[in-house]
Amino acid sequence: MTRSASKVKGLFTALLTPFDDNGNVDADRLAKLVRFQVSKGTEGIFPCGSTGLGPMLSLEERKTVAETVIESCRRKVPVVVQVGAPDTPSTVELARHAAGAGAYAVATLTPYYYKPGERAVAKHFEAVADAVDVPVLAYNIPQFTGNSLQAKAVADLAKAGTLSGIKDSSRDFLHLLDLIDAVPDAFAVMNGTEEYGLFAINSGADGLVSGGANALPELFKSMLAADRRGDHAAALSAQRQVQAFKDLVKQGQISAYYEILRERGVDCGLPRRPLLPLEKTEGKRVIDGLRGLDLI
Repeated sequence: MTRSASKVKGLFTALLTPFDDNGNVDADRLAKLVRFQVSKGTEGIFPCGSTGLGPMLSLEERKTVAETVIESCRRKVPVVVQVGAPDTPSTVELARHAAGAGAYAVATLTPYYYKPGERAVAKHFEAVADAVDVPVLAYNIPQFTGNSLQAKAVADLAKAGTLSGIKDSSRDFLHLLDLIDAVPDAFAVMNGTEEYGLFAINSGADGLVSGGANALPELFKSMLAADRRGDHAAALSAQRQVQAFKDLVKQGQISAYYEILRERGVDCGLPRRPLLPLEKTEGKRVIDGLRGLDLI
């Protein structure tokens, strides 16, 4: 029986992971970031994904992040913990921990690095679903994992009750449309590509999981709010601002988010190596550009 993921909709922030001065996960900074996000109107939190550097964190660090985020949200917004790892046992371990800690749902990448094939990937999702009693979402980001979830395979897993939703970060709008058409109505389809965020929702997606919302949650919230109230001109204007913002940070998006948050008074430290902080001149260019766009 499929578990409902009805709360997976609207704006979810693909949360950064803050680090202290020694490069360790900083729970205090993480809690402050969560409070900042909730205060700005994000409708859900998605930790330990690509923006959250989940694949760079140890299993224990990922558990710390999950616990801190869930506690900091205090059930004000749903938390979907990304638990995907290269191997199924680690993924199952993280999923059980997240569910036990109070996550609304878990999401899992396809097993990355290796390409085990469609049958093995389906078995991976089944193992996670069998291990927890919360909704399970797939996380499709083939440019990183090397495995692309096809619409029919997702629909089959949905109909079998294995999956309750998907975050699609394929950057392929036609693929997203195929997913929307293939899955049952109650299945949550979240788009992870901000550059067509508005158009995905207008085409039937349930919401947007945004890394950029770490830095500028108000911008993404305003886009979705304008669309909901039928102010299409304002929604389109916000989508254009999103594109301008993404163009501004394209040389190092995640590092730029750390820099922008620091400028806004939410210090998340520095990204974990091998990612490097923005060079001083690049950081100034980004901040000046945001001011020129009236975004900060």
